[in-house]
Amino acid sequence: MLGWIVFGSGGDSLHLGHVDHRHCETCDRQRPFSLHLRYRYGHIYWVFAWVTMREYLMICDVCSRGWELDAKKIRESLKEDPIPFMRRLGWTFPVGLIASFVVMGIIGSAIATVSR
Repeated sequence: MLGWIVFGSGGDSLHLGHVDHRHCETCDRQRPFSLHLRYRYGHIYWVFAWVTMREYLMICDVCSRGWELDAKKIRESLKEDPIPFMRRLGWTFPVGLIASFVVMGIIGSAIATVSR
């Protein structure tokens, strides 16, 4: 039965916008830099997903070299989480579905008890 469960992992990189011009160590010139988010996720049936890793990077737009930033500071400065909802919180759907069945069972049991 377990052979029918499709699970796996994936990853993506999101461009979060241009930040400013800085000195690039690789290019040895003033270059535009952008903020990027690289993340990995696990999934079941490509729908029920959860994030397993996040890296915020400052990357030179010319040579694509850069450095990793403090994830906590960057997450606090962002208005919203840039990772798509279903990749971030897709796991909440089966949990919500199970919880709704439990609640319906409790309500059905209470109604059956009262109607006796």
